[in-house]
Amino acid sequence: MEDLDIKQKALETINILNTAIKNIVIYPPGSAAIASTMDRLYSYLLDIVDRIPSLVFAESEKNILIFGNVLPKQDQDKPYVKTLLQILTGFGIRSISFNKGLQKEELAQFVDLMSMKPEAVMLLGGLARMMSDKKISHIVLDQIKGLDVKQKALEIITVFNTAIKNIRLYPPTSTSIVLTMDKLHSNILEIVDQIPSLVYAESEKNILICGEVLLQKDQEKPHVKTLLQILTGFNIKSVSFHKGLQIEELGQFVDLLSMKPETVIAAGGLSKMMADRNISHIALDQKVYVAVDQAHQIVAGLDVTDESITRFFLNIDPALAEDPSKFQEIIKDPDLLFRIYQSGVSQATSSEGPVNYSELSDKIENTIALLDKVAAHLGTKDQKLLSERIGSSIASMDSAVVSQMDSKKLEHLFGGMLMQYIVNELSQKKGAYGRSASASGQTGPFAGRDSASQDDPMVQRSGGQPGGAAGQTDSFTDGTSSEGGGDEKTSQKGDFDLQEAVSTLLQSDEGAISLNASLMAELPRVIDQLIKQKEEQTLEIVLQRLVENMFSDDAEIRARESNALTDIIADLPQEQQTELTERLSDRLMEWIRCETSATPAFEKICDHMKNLVRHRIFRGQFSETIPILDLFNDICFGTLEKNDRICDIASGIIRDLADEEHIAVLFKEFCSNEQNKQVESGRILVKLGDTALLRLLDDLRETHDSNERMRIMHLVMEIGSRAIPYVRSRVSDDETWYYLRNLAYLLGQIGNEESAADLQPLLRHKDQRVKLEALKSIYRTGGAKRGQMLTSALNDADDQFKINIIEAIGSAKCADVVDDLVDLLKTRPMIATALRNQLEEKICMALGSIGSAAAIPCLSEIAESGSFLRLRPYPEKLKVAAGKALVSIRKKQPADGAADYKKIRH
Repeated sequence: MEDLDIKQKALETINILNTAIKNIVIYPPGSAAIASTMDRLYSYLLDIVDRIPSLVFAESEKNILIFGNVLPKQDQDKPYVKTLLQILTGFGIRSISFNKGLQKEELAQFVDLMSMKPEAVMLLGGLARMMSDKKISHIVLDQIKGLDVKQKALEIITVFNTAIKNIRLYPPTSTSIVLTMDKLHSNILEIVDQIPSLVYAESEKNILICGEVLLQKDQEKPHVKTLLQILTGFNIKSVSFHKGLQIEELGQFVDLLSMKPETVIAAGGLSKMMADRNISHIALDQKVYVAVDQAHQIVAGLDVTDESITRFFLNIDPALAEDPSKFQEIIKDPDLLFRIYQSGVSQATSSEGPVNYSELSDKIENTIALLDKVAAHLGTKDQKLLSERIGSSIASMDSAVVSQMDSKKLEHLFGGMLMQYIVNELSQKKGAYGRSASASGQTGPFAGRDSASQDDPMVQRSGGQPGGAAGQTDSFTDGTSSEGGGDEKTSQKGDFDLQEAVSTLLQSDEGAISLNASLMAELPRVIDQLIKQKEEQTLEIVLQRLVENMFSDDAEIRARESNALTDIIADLPQEQQTELTERLSDRLMEWIRCETSATPAFEKICDHMKNLVRHRIFRGQFSETIPILDLFNDICFGTLEKNDRICDIASGIIRDLADEEHIAVLFKEFCSNEQNKQVESGRILVKLGDTALLRLLDDLRETHDSNERMRIMHLVMEIGSRAIPYVRSRVSDDETWYYLRNLAYLLGQIGNEESAADLQPLLRHKDQRVKLEALKSIYRTGGAKRGQMLTSALNDADDQFKINIIEAIGSAKCADVVDDLVDLLKTRPMIATALRNQLEEKICMALGSIGSAAAIPCLSEIAESGSFLRLRPYPEKLKVAAGKALVSIRKKQPADGAADYKKIRH
């Protein structure tokens, strides 16, 4: 090839790529048109990536970019550039990168995917997923050089935590560990290819990435909190990953972090153990520099130098770094300071996952303390206004938060005014936590805390009881109450004080609920009342405490806690059983994924999850249903390693859910798309096992809607190899031509060498479309046997189909049928038609592609003489084709094999 300008060559590559995609749509696999275009495309790509690391085509604002540069207008207007733009937008991708090491097979698979309709690809999970399934690793989608390092680093933390957890749960060679470590290593390498090192550090109980403090909302994410616990647990300030990191080093490091910190310390510490294991590209406690100069300048004239104050205000409003004068305005205005307080509380409560009320109350306390420092210069009137608003805000929070705030040191803040307003607001509030302590021993948040003067008119007390006479109570019951102590039924049951039960729960040791028999007896009633009264946040903390120890390393503790949970669920009405399971579903899925013992409680919890799936299907909540079915499918088919009993439980659940009632609901939406949930209903169907699969194959036969047939086929393809026996069983001469063609197509996508044999009879089918589809599928899946399968159909085929077969044999390079091709070439009819002449040319081309020396004598006779066996001359085109085939074969022979040619010829 000429050494063209690389950009011009990239443009030409776009043109060839479009032609290759178009040819795959038009011609059968193995055709000369496809082969020659693919050869040319591969050659162009190799020539480019030999000179640069990768060739990147990208889309931005409806323009095509090459190597990050927007093409000129005259190039953007070229038809093949517009076509590439349509392809990118159609598949919803921003860029395609062709990288060094690209294999021809990968390129062929990729072009084949691009020839499919985008909607069909989406039904199969998207282009990226299908490329991953086909092991296409040197072509990457959306690999933008300027990727957000911090976002990528955040994602790595999640994978890092999963890797540590998997090492604790599974044997070293398990698939879960291998796949997670591969993902972790590749993600880290992607970052350290762009920056010198990836650094995670801890500073004042915050995580920094490459010296930059994460936003509060990111600090609150569970995986970030876990990383903070790891760093503090091992008493290290930072971890740095450097260029050259090997996966073996990374595996050793993760293995160390999966150990208990005290074990590592006893062995000499983490640094020593890393040195002993030759971990050289991961470093601990390297100096981390944090850029805060500009922030300090902002507060420089305010006599406020506390770095935590600076960081707090900048996290709330990053724009302060751009406009220091705005900071001056805020600290002089109690209204603006209160808005800052509200934003701080909002960030603290916006964390993902279960709410930890102890940590939440700590953050609120810190926020108030920082504002107290900043507001110290305000006048008494403004301080009073600000503390009144904050006090009212705290008193109006969820009862679980107020209960936790009771233990905080608030008396000294805002000169004592804050506590005064909190107590005052609570004394006016009627609710679960609307009482302070009475002299008779009543308990509750802020009970007995007298931060203000008893003479203060805003805090009216009578016998120590706000808002009433001494000894008066305002207790919660379970729905039955009466004046003067209650009726006989209430007396026999005993008064049920929701506040007291919740307070006991909050004060109990975390994770030890099931050890408190009296509390366990009350829990169903507590949950029932919290659900009815819509005490959402309190309910969350109760549930969080309830499931905490289900994740213990001790199997006995896990069994005890999970059994306690099933007893509680069983005591609730059916509707509330479903609601409680739904609230806990994410944590229960995580627990099922981790649990290794098939206890009775495990089976009951799985059964509750099955009922939740039923509930969601009938309510049309298809998207929410998919993760649960994914989990049980992963268990059924070994993606998630479990013992036989757990696998049986998961299989039973899938079997139970695949009943006619559910399938009818799903098929109705899949066929009608009434709720615009066609894709989601289809994804559920493929996870419901054999029953749903058989229904899909029945509908594939019966429906006359070609779009629906396409959707069904892609669902069957998503099921994959599990569907092969069922598809094979449907291949029969009695079926309609379009059903057989679709079955042949399916076996070409999901089948194997064994299933290819079922397609062999279809090569003789009377319908040309069926024959061509069978030919394509045998070519794809026939393996070492496809040559014999294809040549077996030559005798009964017409010349046109013989040409199709010969092209496929040549593309597949079936060396075992060279003699058959030579015989076919020799047995010429007395009068050769145009098709016969074309067939003989194709045979020569196929022999050249195969490259077997056994074909040399026959091809030489054609190319070098005027007749074959001295009968009559060959057409000139055939002689040229034979000559080209000879050249191709001789190139493929060993260098010292020239003498062998003569032996073969003579």
